[in-house]
Amino acid sequence: MNTMKPGLALFAAAFLACAPSYAASGKGFASADANRDRVLTRAEACSGKARLLCRDFDAIDANRNGVLTRAELKAYRNAKRIAKGMPPKR
Repeated sequence: MNTMKPGLALFAAAFLACAPSYAASGKGFASADANRDRVLTRAEACSGKARLLCRDFDAIDANRNGVLTRAELKAYRNAKRIAKGMPPKR
């Protein structure tokens, strides 16, 4: 018999209720991409919506073309995870 424990069900409900609000809160790559061209310029990264991207812009920009892609950001984050002894995310 597969029954979910009440505490787990409550946690799942609370998590699902908060997930859309986090996505709409204006954080991350998509919200910083002002012109929706799927890359971040230094100006977009430093606009205040993605302060960590601004601080680490040169380290994240692997090909030094002056824009950040999601792939570059993912590779940068995975490299940091590996350096900490954690497995990379998919």
